[in-house]
Amino acid sequence: MSVDILPPNTGHKINSYPVTVNDTRPRHIDSRARRKLADPNNRINMVHFDPNYIIYDSTSDTTYLRGRLLGKGGFARCYELLDLNSNKIYAGKIIAKTRIAKPHQRQKIIREVELHRDLKHKHVVEFHSYFEDDENVYIVLENCPRKSLVHMLKQRKVLTEPEVRCHLKQLVEAVKYVHNQNIIHRDLKLGNMLLNDHMELKIADFGLATRIGYEGEKKMTVCGTPNYIAPEVLQKRGHSFEADVWALGCVTYALLLGRPPFETSTLKETYVRITSNNYSIPQTVSQAAKSFIQKCLRHDPDQRPTVEELLSDDFFTSGFMPKSLPTSCCTNTPKFPVYARFPRPKSYAVSDSKQDQVDRITSSMRKIEIQPKQDHLKPDKVVDVVRMTSPAAFPAIKSPIRELERSDSPPYSRGTSDSPPYSRGTSPKPRCASTLLDVLNTCLEHMPKDTSFNPMPLNDPTVVWVTKWVDYSNKYGFGFQLSNDVMGVLFNDTSRIVMSPDGRAVQYYDITGKLSTFTIECVPEELEKKTTLLLYFARYMDEHLIQGGNVELSKDSDDMWYAHTYLKKWFRTNKAIVLYLSDGTLQVNFFDDHTKIIMSYVKNDYYVTYIDQDRNANTYCMVHLIQDGCKHDIIERMVFAKSMLKNLVDIEGADI
Repeated sequence: MSVDILPPNTGHKINSYPVTVNDTRPRHIDSRARRKLADPNNRINMVHFDPNYIIYDSTSDTTYLRGRLLGKGGFARCYELLDLNSNKIYAGKIIAKTRIAKPHQRQKIIREVELHRDLKHKHVVEFHSYFEDDENVYIVLENCPRKSLVHMLKQRKVLTEPEVRCHLKQLVEAVKYVHNQNIIHRDLKLGNMLLNDHMELKIADFGLATRIGYEGEKKMTVCGTPNYIAPEVLQKRGHSFEADVWALGCVTYALLLGRPPFETSTLKETYVRITSNNYSIPQTVSQAAKSFIQKCLRHDPDQRPTVEELLSDDFFTSGFMPKSLPTSCCTNTPKFPVYARFPRPKSYAVSDSKQDQVDRITSSMRKIEIQPKQDHLKPDKVVDVVRMTSPAAFPAIKSPIRELERSDSPPYSRGTSDSPPYSRGTSPKPRCASTLLDVLNTCLEHMPKDTSFNPMPLNDPTVVWVTKWVDYSNKYGFGFQLSNDVMGVLFNDTSRIVMSPDGRAVQYYDITGKLSTFTIECVPEELEKKTTLLLYFARYMDEHLIQGGNVELSKDSDDMWYAHTYLKKWFRTNKAIVLYLSDGTLQVNFFDDHTKIIMSYVKNDYYVTYIDQDRNANTYCMVHLIQDGCKHDIIERMVFAKSMLKNLVDIEGADI
């Protein structure tokens, strides 16, 4: 009979087989495809593809070239397939029709296609298409060029615990998704866990998968790979999602120790060990990993955790979790900092109402005392003139700030005792604190009062600000995350460390300001402790804190990372926390209502960003505020910010 077994993807269950069509495979590559292949800009290595082995999908008019063999199984061989229409490489599972002549063999392919084609998840191999000709059935899938965890383990023998934690987190997330589709994979093993070019793990091969039709249903088929089969499957007691959890325990064990937990020289002995739950975990495995494995390998499936419960297991929270892994991990052991648990620090959401003085900070500002009186919300005596060195971005608007750019009189030119310390023989720069203080003074003095509306906010002025922070200065220092995803720590000894948005590059400034750069995979021995603290702070902020404002202001490029913007100074009062960045940005976060005011110098102009109680952010040019004014809630916070900035300048000087 005909074995044209795969009908078009209509979204309905496959229950019949259309008549076999004639082989319409082209016998040569057309001129359009030849031009693509001859294009010098073509980055595909054509040495890997056979121009004489052409595969044609008549349903989509797509021509493929067959490439290298990727792997083989009981029914199929998997090859690289080059799509000549898109110039994209796929993995093609090619099944000879002579090998699926029996009904149950055909049914296996039908089930695999039916279950896999609708799965869409970051950590599940993407199903692209399927078709057939007179000789073969083809299943076209996402290509994962870094091969499987089996290949990695052959090169490495064992993996480090941070690597295993990273792979397992992605794997458990994928299994959770599959289970939510009422599908049991039933063949989770190292060979079915593939890695793409970004070292992201993908579950593959749904050839043994099955769908649960109703709650509580138990499957009776004995299937799987011997070293990973759960005892209830072997003993035909009926199995469900718990069989996949068992396999997760076997995978974790194999990655950490180089072999599955029940592996022996004979299949019979392996099955005996599985059914008697006979395995051991060496002392070298951490307690968290040991506990994770033991939970997954509980003999009674009802006692095993669900995949959702596994995601919150201590194994994923008690040690260092890399955000990503370098491709060098395929062959070489990466170096990770030692990770330890620390007590829970204060976060930005926690205010200390008992403090009437400025808290401990990482510089001489510890000497400041700010009394919790309303007087601090009143403006100080403002100045008459301000010098700015930046050109006018809004020349049509007449402003005291703009007008005084042409003035030859420096600010605070009179050498009186009331003059701030930076006025004596200095010339403030646009990004320094003293100039910001002058601009803020002038803005508050000249802007219209009692305005009931705010000017039109600006679109993305690329303001960098602190979106998350952690105060752990009682022991280590102050952690922060910027809006461009840079994370860092300002240590109590005034040194600082910052990590790039991708989590790989690190910059360290010692107490003298000397810069050292390195990658997270190659940490200098003398900086391991501080790098570990950085990763702890980063992890805590990522898992426990929300963004400080509902706005994305500065994620357009990596330029912000190379600009070396970081937290330079900070202190807190009973009302707010004050943050000062290396680019001259001043930020004040108010504890009572969680509003924020940010003053920054960007693209030759000064800006004020206000984040309200609902975390909505609006940015205004100071020139516009001088002309049009703004609502009282912004003015009040600008006045308070000015008093904080003045204290900062008085202690640290003009060029802080």
